[in-house]
Amino acid sequence: MKKACINSYGNSSLFEFSELILNTPLGSKDIKINVKATSVNPIDVMKREGYGKSIFEKQRKELFPWVLGTDVTGTILEIGDKVTRFNVGQDVWGASTNPNRGTYCDVAFFHEDELDIKPTNLSFQEAAALPYAAITTWSALVRWAGLRPHDIENKKVFIQGGSGGIGTYAIQLFKNLGCYVATTCSHKNLDLLEDIGADEVINYETTNFQEILSEYNIVYDLLGGDQEKNCIDILTNNNSSHYITLVHPFMSTLDTKGVFLGLPAAIAKRQQLKKKYKPINYHWAVYRPSLSALMELTRSTQEEKIKPIINKIYSLEEISAAHDHVETGHASGKIIIDLEK
Repeated sequence: MKKACINSYGNSSLFEFSELILNTPLGSKDIKINVKATSVNPIDVMKREGYGKSIFEKQRKELFPWVLGTDVTGTILEIGDKVTRFNVGQDVWGASTNPNRGTYCDVAFFHEDELDIKPTNLSFQEAAALPYAAITTWSALVRWAGLRPHDIENKKVFIQGGSGGIGTYAIQLFKNLGCYVATTCSHKNLDLLEDIGADEVINYETTNFQEILSEYNIVYDLLGGDQEKNCIDILTNNNSSHYITLVHPFMSTLDTKGVFLGLPAAIAKRQQLKKKYKPINYHWAVYRPSLSALMELTRSTQEEKIKPIINKIYSLEEISAAHDHVETGHASGKIIIDLEK
């Protein structure tokens, strides 16, 4: 058995390979998985660099070595004595941001509620592309913005930065809800985003989206930064509009100031922005586990309403190159790690 781990924060060259030693007992609701494939998400890259250490270091059983990785798909090897939804030998998929449950390894332990049966119409490689992206988006809409599917149906939605793993999933989700979807990307990804359902694809290299879009109901901002105000300006100026972003200073504030001082500072900053942009609803979103979101993903994927978009597949031994690829910011869809390659 093998694992790819880091022993300090820093760049992708820090990954080391060693034998995976399993010395943690299986919890009563835990599942032991033979990992077939995982992925590299931007959050994995950020964690490698030390992002979120103010929280994650408090949760980790040992600081280093640290096995990263969020998405998982594979075959069940063993189940805890109180697991009721699964059996040994079944193929499963899921995601977890628990810092003690990394997936850059042959064998991983997940809680029962973090997994569902893998759709039979997906390969392991394909299945590794979707869970984190889908649950992150579901959390953003349902947990943080307080929206339900019927609240989103037939709305005008703008996705800022649509070509990555989360963006390509979100385009398909919103189209399945009957929305009119506009998004941005570079020239090379225009055809891809049109093919998966986007109604209006704007080349950010040549066009400013805020000059041609208006009266939108929802903005899902995957880039943040100095475009936040432009995103908000295209929304209808009333309390039925929602700006939702995954790129915000919540965690970095905690890292800089520490949890004790950073938490109230981050909350105060968010409240200041909520007040500034009223009546538009302003939301910071982060991943939250959701079994219902994963089960909905399983259903929609089996019905072929959602399909994975894969950019490139690497072996575990190529994990440094895979991280470098994600860091360029130019991956179209997901970067996959095939543990059997």
